[in-house]
Amino acid sequence: MSKRAILTYIIIPTLLISGLIIVLRNNPRESATELILAQQHIDFGILPEWEGTVTRSVTARNVGKNTLRIQSVHTGCSYAKITGPEQIQPDEAAAFHIDINPEILPADQTSATATIFTDSPKTPSVALTIVATAKRFATLKPDVCDFGNILPETTHQKTLKLAVNAPLNTTHIRLLPSNHPRLTWKMTPDPDTDNFFITIQLGPLKKRAAFSSLLTVAFPNGRTVALPVTAEVMAPVTAHPQTLSYGVAVAGTQPSLVFTLSAESPFEVLKVDTPTVLEVTVMSDTGKQYKKRLKVVWHVPDAPEPLREEIRILTTADPLPIRIPVYGFIQLRTAN
Repeated sequence: MSKRAILTYIIIPTLLISGLIIVLRNNPRESATELILAQQHIDFGILPEWEGTVTRSVTARNVGKNTLRIQSVHTGCSYAKITGPEQIQPDEAAAFHIDINPEILPADQTSATATIFTDSPKTPSVALTIVATAKRFATLKPDVCDFGNILPETTHQKTLKLAVNAPLNTTHIRLLPSNHPRLTWKMTPDPDTDNFFITIQLGPLKKRAAFSSLLTVAFPNGRTVALPVTAEVMAPVTAHPQTLSYGVAVAGTQPSLVFTLSAESPFEVLKVDTPTVLEVTVMSDTGKQYKKRLKVVWHVPDAPEPLREEIRILTTADPLPIRIPVYGFIQLRTAN
């Protein structure tokens, strides 16, 4: 046999077959690992927080021919913890255990996505959706007591419902004293259910500003439930807009602006204090007893000083005057 025939029919095929064997040994198709979860969604349902941590398991199988290694597991939330094997042998299964602490679950139904990272080229990461709903040992409805806009020197009440879900001795439930002398509350049992009514009284308040405080219900298991209380103490009569601005006015002119006084009950304007350059008049009756329209005329002087004044209005609805800042700039006339 010639050298060329030996090279063509023996040596080259031998080299090709050897190379193919090496490639197959280093990259065996059948040996690829793959992680399969028996379920990709697990619902814990409703978890009473007084019963402690709850555990569920999900089965994972390595359907490949090589050992599959678990690199890490990310739960994607603070209330769940996942433990499992560091590796899974070929064609075997193992369990991942999910622990949930319902005490730190969000109030409503919540969902998180956990991710299992592996060394498998086919399944480098596998997602698992975790759903759970916490049942609190006690709840307040509503969970915020908002009195909204209230008038000074008035008293208001609101009633909330306290539901106790855990098996507690309800006779030992206490309402802690508030930190404000004008905020009081009391608890009475609901005769039709095992719940309680909490009646909150606010006022009278003098300061005209936003009010906020925190009430606390203490339970015999050492837990507490906090209740925010909010209100906005408004003046009986308010001005719209609250500030008047003429912008730039020419000296010697008499520009005017209009504003409205509004209240929740009928009122009358008793007195208006203004600087000499301003003239305020109550316009014709709007037909609404709760509103008054007023007109402010600026007698612009021939001087460069800007207008920075205040209008004070006294009404029958409020012992304190309404203060309205007024601003303006003067453009002097130029000689022809």
